[in-house]
Amino acid sequence: MATLIDVDPRHRAPRASRTVDVLGVLWPAHKVHALVAAAAVALVSVLLIGSLEVTAWVSGLTLLAVWWGERYLPGTAAVAPASNPPGIS
Repeated sequence: MATLIDVDPRHRAPRASRTVDVLGVLWPAHKVHALVAAAAVALVSVLLIGSLEVTAWVSGLTLLAVWWGERYLPGTAAVAPASNPPGIS
């Protein structure tokens, strides 16, 4: 089965995602923010609570919350081109 999707010349090019240079490698900014937040929470948690198990859970949940939260902030989520028919993204 073949499908033809017309290209809309009025559609602008997709916006480039924000990146951070980490030792010569470009990383998406939301990933760097998540790692920094998780490291900060881990340090505070281990100093205040002292339990490595609690620290692992709290820092892991922080990492996921920041990673996925920043990914879906308004203006940063990936969107399907307007030329795509409904249901294709």
